[in-house]
Amino acid sequence: MYDKVVSLGSRLHYPITVTRLLKKPGDSIKKQETIVEYKFTWRRQLDDDQWTDETTYTEYESPAEGVLKEWRIREGMVINADMPCMTVEEACGHEVQIQGMCTICGADMTETNWASEERDTDRAMINMTHDQTGLMVSASVAQKAEHETQRRLLRQRKLSLVVDLDQTIIHACIEPTIGEWQRDPNNPNHAAVKDVRSFQLDDGPKGFGANGCTYYIKLRPGLADFLDEVSRMYELHVYTMGTRAYAQAIASIVDPEKKLFGNRVISRDENGSITAKSLQRLFPVSTDMVVIIDDRADVWPYNRPNLIKVVPYDFFKGIGDINSSFLPKRQDLAARTLTADEEASLKIQAKEQEKTLEKQLTDRPLLHLQEELDKEGDQVPENASVGQALPIHTRQHVLNDEDEELIALQDHLTDLHTAFYELYDRRRMDRKRAEPTRAPGSTERRKSSVDDGVDLSMVPDVGDILDELKSNVLSGLVIVLSGLVPLGVRVEESEIGLQALTFGAQVLDSVSKRVTHLVVSTARPRTKKVQQAAKIPSIKIVNQNWLLDCLSQWRRLDERPYYLEILDVDRGRSADVTEVVSEDDDAEAEARELKDFDWDTADKDLQEILGLDDEDMDGDESEADTMGFTASESGDEEPSQGLKRKAPATDEEDSEPESALAKKQRVARSRGASSLREVLTPNGDTQSQDEAGGPTNYDNNDDFDEDQLERDLLAELEAAGD
Repeated sequence: MYDKVVSLGSRLHYPITVTRLLKKPGDSIKKQETIVEYKFTWRRQLDDDQWTDETTYTEYESPAEGVLKEWRIREGMVINADMPCMTVEEACGHEVQIQGMCTICGADMTETNWASEERDTDRAMINMTHDQTGLMVSASVAQKAEHETQRRLLRQRKLSLVVDLDQTIIHACIEPTIGEWQRDPNNPNHAAVKDVRSFQLDDGPKGFGANGCTYYIKLRPGLADFLDEVSRMYELHVYTMGTRAYAQAIASIVDPEKKLFGNRVISRDENGSITAKSLQRLFPVSTDMVVIIDDRADVWPYNRPNLIKVVPYDFFKGIGDINSSFLPKRQDLAARTLTADEEASLKIQAKEQEKTLEKQLTDRPLLHLQEELDKEGDQVPENASVGQALPIHTRQHVLNDEDEELIALQDHLTDLHTAFYELYDRRRMDRKRAEPTRAPGSTERRKSSVDDGVDLSMVPDVGDILDELKSNVLSGLVIVLSGLVPLGVRVEESEIGLQALTFGAQVLDSVSKRVTHLVVSTARPRTKKVQQAAKIPSIKIVNQNWLLDCLSQWRRLDERPYYLEILDVDRGRSADVTEVVSEDDDAEAEARELKDFDWDTADKDLQEILGLDDEDMDGDESEADTMGFTASESGDEEPSQGLKRKAPATDEEDSEPESALAKKQRVARSRGASSLREVLTPNGDTQSQDEAGGPTNYDNNDDFDEDQLERDLLAELEAAGD
């Protein structure tokens, strides 16, 4: 039995006065049966300026059916607005419905009457099924069902895993060249496509050029073993933006015996949104035990904490995701019921997909890529002589299958599963220890309850655990992105920026000495940020693959294989400065260079190499100060021209300047140390071992003979005096 509180509704002519209650508690009530008599007063116009009050007596019909439990109104009561009038005990709560019919009592939930302002279909608004049956349940039924699922998974020591299809575990195309390569053993791509699976669909619109075409499906390397291992820790669900026919066809290839996914497949036909996915579609009560793997993070606007983003699987080069027209073009779309405008948009997107697929059939991009490779291989080398025997041409292949993403992904899922159940077990153990062993006032030990391994109140949020595992990867790093963020998008709101933040890095807009890494697009290797960072030796300048591989493998990788080649002009080096640094320590050369040395130019070059500007020198002590330089005030963004050498510290303000010999000694020492102790920086620049962490002070140089240098300089001066 179900208790339902019934309201009078907003359609009555308020205020009303209850004149008679026709039913008493315990009586049966049928829908549209008269149960209350009431009256209301209204004004009637007699002529242009005369009105009279009229009283109308009428009846109220029940919008519900069942047994009257109690009245919430009484006779003689004046009611000014809608309010609850009674509680009815119903025989059926209509909490499970399918296509507008109650599955429990068989009543038509779409039936309406003037007395009822609420639709009975509103009692079951949650769709928890994966298919299009239209099975809907109430919130209470959904909660009960979901809790039962959680209990079952806890007993099995499992979690739920929602798996995307396209470019996550498979790659699909309809390019007919694939079939031709499969049938030609001599084609260089034959080995790569021989295990490609195929099927045909006839679910496209009439006249659609790709309707009835062959879909070619390449499984990600290691998929069978991956799913077998992961299914021991997770209950698997498929969630795709492809059609249901497409999803089921791929599921039958990946899981022909339905041991892995069963019927747990949801497509865009049941999704409820044209561009976004939502865990609430399947788990409306709690997502604490649900993990997602998908190559797109932006399709999960409300469930990013539960997501493990994978590197897209791109086997068919240049094809991409054949369902990409249904993926979001902006990041603020959430899953919801389709509106009329969205239904129209859905048709537009379907048309876009049709054009994309038809383009594959007509343009045949893979065939053209192979033809280009063949042309390159047929070219005769420029230095080949007439009559020279040319090497036998070996045809290169477009496709290769070296992807290893699932290996790392399996490790991540295993680590997450382990961390979840370790925390869950620890919570349960802590509670058990905190429970009293004896009942209050009793000397007898409390009997221990049967432990079936289930305690929903102790279930941790898998999203919190996932966030903690990720945040340690790039913790402490300060990253600037170059050429990787679209114009007009804030770096912290860009997809790659969000990923870096999730993995613990701090992401900034501009280059400064705080920055540890500049991540540069290989498509744009020379930007202003690159030129700025090249002047700061502490910044590691890497291509975008370093960051992407770190995010994929969940560990900070060695930057050296990813270093960007930096041009000398971007480092701000001049040939003169390089020559000075690399010159011999010959005393005669030192004296000659010292005489002709351009200190202003050297100051300027040094400032550029150190990357000093006015902003860097705004603090209490700039880097120039610590190296014996002071900066003049300037508002320019470019390096200041006013960098001057700092006078040696003396006891008296007006002390004598240092002697020529002392100056030569000082210069020789510093130059000798730099030429002897130079090392290569990560970005190809040279710096002293002092900068790199090793000693460069001339006092630690066993080969440096200070006395001999002084004797040589004195002899030179005496000779000059003669």
